[in-house]
Amino acid sequence: MSELDDNELDDFDGDERLRADIIRQARTVGIQVAFESALAVCRDPNAPAAAKASSQRTLLMVGGLLDRNDRNASVEKAPSEMDGAELEKATQDLIRRQRRTGAVATKPRGDAFD
Repeated sequence: MSELDDNELDDFDGDERLRADIIRQARTVGIQVAFESALAVCRDPNAPAAAKASSQRTLLMVGGLLDRNDRNASVEKAPSEMDGAELEKATQDLIRRQRRTGAVATKPRGDAFD
């Protein structure tokens, strides 16, 4: 590799580290500041109605109250109440969860008549 190539590689690594740090800050500090700002607008009696409405919607979205999927995510149906697609999704979710936790499926021994 030439010296120019090494310098370009160093610049690339530095750019990637900088990018990763900015993303980390946006996901931590940025989210906190955005939340606090939206809350402050909602509490400000002099804030314009449009600003309050936008901030309220943002806070409700962050809290998962506007997304029906988020609201119903914690409500599990019994398998007898699921359709085929829901059963397939539940099965795949269980398989993924087992793989993540390292759970090992055990084979049943014998059968019902043993």
